[in-house]
Amino acid sequence: MNDKKFVEYKCSYCGATITRATNAGRPMPGVCPRKGKTHDGRTKPHTWVINRKF
Repeated sequence: MNDKKFVEYKCSYCGATITRATNAGRPMPGVCPRKGKTHDGRTKPHTWVINRKF
């Protein structure tokens, strides 16, 4: 059985972290302040990676 109850996600570009329950899935992309903008002026999303499980 999986005893890990929470997952901490970290943006690989800006370092923002979000802790979520294991069964909640990945967080929504949101807006990353460190990434640039696309050619039409829209901001780019976070790139979430798993930082740790606890």
